[in-house]
Amino acid sequence: MKIIVQKYGGTSVANKEKIQNICKNIISYANKGFKLVIVVSAQGNTTDELTKKAMEYSRYPVKRELDLLLTTGEIQTVALLSLMLNDLGYKAIGLTGWQAGILSDSTYGNATIKNIYKENIITKLNEGNIVVVAGFQAVDKLGNITSLGRGGSDLTAVAIASSLKANKCEIYSDIDGIFSADPQVIPKAKLLKKISYNEMLEAASAGAKVLHNRSVNLGKRHNVPIYVKNSKLNSPNGSVVEKITEETVPYQNIDKEFEDYEIKFITKKDDVSKITIIGDMVMSNKEAIIQIFNIAYNENITIYMISFSELAISIIIDKDKSKLFMEKIHSALIEEKNKE
Repeated sequence: MKIIVQKYGGTSVANKEKIQNICKNIISYANKGFKLVIVVSAQGNTTDELTKKAMEYSRYPVKRELDLLLTTGEIQTVALLSLMLNDLGYKAIGLTGWQAGILSDSTYGNATIKNIYKENIITKLNEGNIVVVAGFQAVDKLGNITSLGRGGSDLTAVAIASSLKANKCEIYSDIDGIFSADPQVIPKAKLLKKISYNEMLEAASAGAKVLHNRSVNLGKRHNVPIYVKNSKLNSPNGSVVEKITEETVPYQNIDKEFEDYEIKFITKKDDVSKITIIGDMVMSNKEAIIQIFNIAYNENITIYMISFSELAISIIIDKDKSKLFMEKIHSALIEEKNKE
């Protein structure tokens, strides 16, 4: 079975016209005889709007219920795309993350995929369906709905491609591929036709938004080629993230320098905050360091960078988590200590 997994991001499914456009792309593959699994994100800014709505109803939304709310965005897109494909005469069926058999742990807001029970997807494909799957979501062993974190639809697509041993995984957005820098910031940025998993993983972790870093890592682990393309019909070939190895060739045919240090990316990460903990000999305060990392773990906060001196520990985290992190650290390291 020739299977292709395609993922369409929020900008690619933002409205009816754009969904009609991706239908044409999907149909062009279906007409070539491919079995298709389509992973979709929520439309446009739906996730942000749902987050804002949650804050209007609750000052401190419970993480489980917040995931329950946020995952409805992708389900809407699944239903709309499936309806449109059926209207166009192509049999399509929509699946939520849990109907697609995506099992995760119970880390609400940033769950880790533990397994994919692919039988339902395979059954639907064998019945002649284009299978449309909600990205960004899974279910834990107790049936609780979880989200995979920002950009989690990329992770869904690569995980499904890996599980199905798909021919390739295509990630569609509103850009032509992977560039040497953000083209909106650097107009002369170069389109990269090929990039290694390791280079893309470093770029994604450092702020390049084109691919989710966890999806790149999963692609690397399972050797799934990830194609990044524009969702416009008949768009250029885009970029591919894959394992890049130099073939062994007779030394007389070598036409490159022995050591070729090519620069691939220049990137930046926005919306981060630096939190600094200051105190006498703080670098040697093992108890405080353990508490800091425990708080980050318990609150699902990613630490991007940390530096130490004898008087300060500085930590780089996401800006939207900075207030919570400061409150928790202040409570643990200062308020609780003053009670003693």
